[in-house]
Amino acid sequence: MKTKMILPFILLNMLSGVGSAFMFWWTNFDLIWAGVFLTTFPTPFLLMVLSQVFGLARTSKRLPVIQLLSIGGAALVGYTLYERQGPSELFEMIAAGLTVFGVLGVQWFVWIFSPYNRKKSAAIVKGQALPTLPLTRLDGSEITSAEFAGSKTLLVFFRANWCPFCMNQLKEVAARAERLRNAGVQVKFISNQGVENSQKLANQLKLPNHFEIFQDEDLRAAKTLGIEDIGGSPSGMPGYPADTVMATVVALDANGNVIFGDETDNYRVRPHPDTFLHVFERDADVVAIDQRLAA
Repeated sequence: MKTKMILPFILLNMLSGVGSAFMFWWTNFDLIWAGVFLTTFPTPFLLMVLSQVFGLARTSKRLPVIQLLSIGGAALVGYTLYERQGPSELFEMIAAGLTVFGVLGVQWFVWIFSPYNRKKSAAIVKGQALPTLPLTRLDGSEITSAEFAGSKTLLVFFRANWCPFCMNQLKEVAARAERLRNAGVQVKFISNQGVENSQKLANQLKLPNHFEIFQDEDLRAAKTLGIEDIGGSPSGMPGYPADTVMATVVALDANGNVIFGDETDNYRVRPHPDTFLHVFERDADVVAIDQRLAA
């Protein structure tokens, strides 16, 4: 249900924010419309503008600044109406209604829409090998994760091109391509979004040779790990499947054993690459020491 509501939520809040900004000017800077703006505009502005302009790959879990703006806006509207002894004009009733919608919408987005409420995967266990994952290359050839053995591997399961936080997360990892190459890491971006969409992404990112995008047909790999998100795609995304994956990062050593796993429970909260790239470099240092001792 919540995936059916997210696009109307964003659109209605954006329209309410733009409309209240116009009314603030039209009514000679009536503060009631400033309050409406503060309760409705910040969330869609974050999702549609700030995430793109600043390349945000993560936010705080509870969005305290947006919540404070929302509460402040509601207080401003409430105080203004109190001074006027309640809403008497139609425009004041509309402003009050939009304020309630904006405040409740922020709380719904933070506490209900954003969390996955996922259970920890029984298959992603530090020190243990992952189950064999069936994957498809963009040329249509099929492989399994068993073929990754012999190289350190970073697996990044992402939702789709429509997710700005996913795209920015992939760009962050790609920006560290040289560091990953030096550590001997092969990077696998994995999604069920469809070969055509993934090919567009590959062309956009211009990935080096040690990066590759895989298609997870019917979420077989995600279901093996227990990280599938059935019905998790927002309604109204033509060309994308309704089901998707919960964002997950897994680092494997050359033997295929898990050395790092991040199973975020909030789609806006992603691990920074610096929190997991060091596990590969530490592994490389251990290997170098062992080689020197053997010599």
